[in-house]
Amino acid sequence: MPSHQLLLCPAEPDSPPVDTARLAACLRALRLVGEPVTVAGNTVYPTGERFLQLITFLGCAPAIELHLPEEEYARREACASGAVCHIRITGHDDLHFRGDLRAIPRCPACRQPAVNWRECIASWRSDPENTHWQCVQCGHTGRLHELNFRKSGGFARTFIEIHGIHPSEAIPVASLLDALRDFTGGPWKTLYVTD
Repeated sequence: MPSHQLLLCPAEPDSPPVDTARLAACLRALRLVGEPVTVAGNTVYPTGERFLQLITFLGCAPAIELHLPEEEYARREACASGAVCHIRITGHDDLHFRGDLRAIPRCPACRQPAVNWRECIASWRSDPENTHWQCVQCGHTGRLHELNFRKSGGFARTFIEIHGIHPSEAIPVASLLDALRDFTGGPWKTLYVTD
């Protein structure tokens, strides 16, 4: 079953890793998240008291379950399926790509589809120093990070994963993005992925 997520991450791929424990404390202080819970060996955060003030839902009456089940098995199943909205904070020393495999990024020069992007990502994953990319349409060369994924993919070392949010169903409010910018010293962006 696909898991839909709204991701927040630093906008600049070269941003250093964020201390995830400090970031979690920041998100708890903002009351975006509640106290951590262990689910299937992973730390997850239930939505906090101000979640609905910090994340704006678009459209008519979205059906979002905000409360983790009490029973451990039900909680594990709900988190695995994305049936309940919950938050994970992931941090990596190395740059990671998160994106929807159905995405079609575009060349920043000619704006044509970057048809070879999956092969370039695979090559980069086996050799992280190889960030080179060349457009097969116009010959433009650059870094993989410069591909225009719009909001369907991006590179970062730190991600705030809000599970259970369908693509373009919700957006963070400016005050949340401002707080993250103040915390890290740089802007953050929004991505929508389906794993």
